Amino acid sequence: MQKRAKSSTNHQKGGKIRKNCQIWRRHHPGGLYTHWSFQLEHRTSSERYTREKLDKRGRACYTELMHIRLLQLLTLPALLQQAVAEVQPGTALSEWDVEGMYVQARAILEDRSIQNVSGVPLMLETCVREGHPEAARLLLDVYEGKFKGLEANPKQAAHLARSLAEAEQLDKPGSGRSAMRTEAMFRLALYLEKGQGCTADKVEAYEWMHKAASRGMPEARVEEARYLISGSGVKPAPQQAWALLYDQARKAPETPHLFFYMGYMCYQGIGVPRSARKAFELYRMGAMLNDAQCLNNLGAMFEKGFPTPRNPENALRLYRKAANLGNRDASANMQRLAFKEGVRASHTSATPPRKRIDNATLHLIEALPVESATRERLRAWLLLSPNEEE
Repeated sequence: MQKRAKSSTNHQKGGKIRKNCQIWRRHHPGGLYTHWSFQLEHRTSSERYTREKLDKRGRACYTELMHIRLLQLLTLPALLQQAVAEVQPGTALSEWDVEGMYVQARAILEDRSIQNVSGVPLMLETCVREGHPEAARLLLDVYEGKFKGLEANPKQAAHLARSLAEAEQLDKPGSGRSAMRTEAMFRLALYLEKGQGCTADKVEAYEWMHKAASRGMPEARVEEARYLISGSGVKPAPQQAWALLYDQARKAPETPHLFFYMGYMCYQGIGVPRSARKAFELYRMGAMLNDAQCLNNLGAMFEKGFPTPRNPENALRLYRKAANLGNRDASANMQRLAFKEGVRASHTSATPPRKRIDNATLHLIEALPVESATRERLRAWLLLSPNEEE
């Protein structure tokens, strides 16, 4: 009887442990993430709860939960400095540690309330060294100066892109790093073409772009067609460029700048018979995909009345949309057309001036390094509600 009671006690204890583990996994699907050592601690009662056997849903929940926790933890610069200080180049990191570090770095860059972002490059460099493909793309964006608080470093960007592009070991089967090398080839070609961080060499730029395109990268295929159209670093071959763009349009029509180059070739008669009507249709297809250059050229056609009836209102609307996407030519065209047609300045935007001021105030409130509850009180006090500008 004594032995049986002991077995019953153990059974009850085991059931309690399993129940606690289930509660733990329900609220903490990825385990406890400690920001200072980048380690995961799991409370489990059996081997089936180890992190190697977490299902796909658990990993997704873990990433989402970690993103939320990091946004809360890293609002203090001291925690970030402490985390970066303990990341040593020789430290052995698991796949989960690398993923956590990448999510942390991305969260820091996306959160505008975090002032100290000086540790992000070191974290991304560690992820790239461990073979994280998305970290390589993000690190190149950091070196290009696309994020506030971090100065551009063109030489470091060119050096990183070349080292990754020449690393043949990244193409080993099963490594999952082939996309990283393809992205590096594409970026290196652009750096060599513009002389950004390295000596300009258009011939070598085309060679790297051709290699990236041959590996199936959509953006690289479109850019290779641009090289063939202009004859930059290679003998002009407009027919080959058109065939490349046409094939890409069938495979991935959402590729950036695809319909702009096709419309340009049709409008100028490069490699294909000249047809303004066909160029208009291609520009319109690109405008549906929010291509700023297509929107600008389509606006110019509506302004001139060729090959479509003249419509200054449509032209102004298209110029405004392209300008909102960052096209400087469209911004200048919008102001010129507004002055030429006698349209008031307030009509160049679909959003009333008062609402635009409110939207700017909302952006300032979002950038304040305060808690979300404080932001909500500020919005309520100012009676502001978000509204996207058209």
